Amino acid sequence: MFVKDLSEEVVRDVVSINTVMDKGFNNRTVGATLMNSGSSRSHSIFTVIIEASETGADGKDRLRAGKLNLVDLAGSERQSKTGATGACRLCMS
Repeated sequence: MFVKDLSEEVVRDVVSINTVMDKGFNNRTVGATLMNSGSSRSHSIFTVIIEASETGADGKDRLRAGKLNLVDLAGSERQSKTGATGACRLCMS
């Protein structure tokens, strides 16, 4: 699978995560609708993978990992009530 302009960042603390989140937020397209003054006009997927390494009682290293996907879909309000206009950038040829 290929996603244009996809980026991956390695972070080690909350400050770094917030920096990456702010960078992503600033790259999003937003616009006002009747329901939301800052409605997103682009989808966003933010995946957090947390890894922890520890040594077990037997002396062997163990890696535990978890994955969290945060998804914000563009224009998820009820479209007929938003008053939004314009064309989808992905739909334009």
